[in-house]
Amino acid sequence: MSIPGDGRAPDERDLPDPARPYPGPSQYPGPSPYSQAPAGGPADPAAAPPYVYNPYGNFPYPASYPSSPAGLGPEQVLPPPRRPGSLHLALLLVVLSALPYLLVGLLAVVGAGQAAAALPPEDLAQIQELGVDLEQLVRVTGFVLVATALVYLLLGVLAWTGRRWARGLLAAVTAGFVFMVATSAVAAGSQGLPMDGGSLLVLGVPLVLALLALALMFGSAAREWFARRR
Repeated sequence: MSIPGDGRAPDERDLPDPARPYPGPSQYPGPSPYSQAPAGGPADPAAAPPYVYNPYGNFPYPASYPSSPAGLGPEQVLPPPRRPGSLHLALLLVVLSALPYLLVGLLAVVGAGQAAAALPPEDLAQIQELGVDLEQLVRVTGFVLVATALVYLLLGVLAWTGRRWARGLLAAVTAGFVFMVATSAVAAGSQGLPMDGGSLLVLGVPLVLALLALALMFGSAAREWFARRR
């Protein structure tokens, strides 16, 4: 069979044409493998989701993933917990309960000499026979009272800022204060020296204020606020 336009001999027409060594696209039946598929066909990238490599199996992942609902995404930052009003009141009670001891301690440090001179001579002689320097004793007692009051105030402020360990130490100091007042009252009564109304007022009022402050520090509102600050 001869092909129009082919000038070769009939027995050479089955061999490849040197002038056209490779067949053109029109010489093959059917669609060309290099032809573009129509839009929306199986080769359209928008029609099939892209394949994502999965090291745990040959399963394609979806092209998009579900996003978090509005307002619940990771970018949302919760506001800091608001300090309850009971903690403000507790701090005020801590300051009021420590203030008398702070003032008494300062007066003892400043007026230690006057305190020794105010004693009757016979009482002062008995104390000196025991080898006790009354002025030095009053001054040291004043320093102890001032230091204890300042530490108590510092623990109250730290507990107000949210330090749980400071709240625990504040409870321990308050328990020690209660024990000291109870021991002093029992010792004075056993020696036949009952406390008058002024002494009970000086010791009792700060004690009641300290216990109220501690109750507010461990109240339900304060416990919830401390728990949210972890």
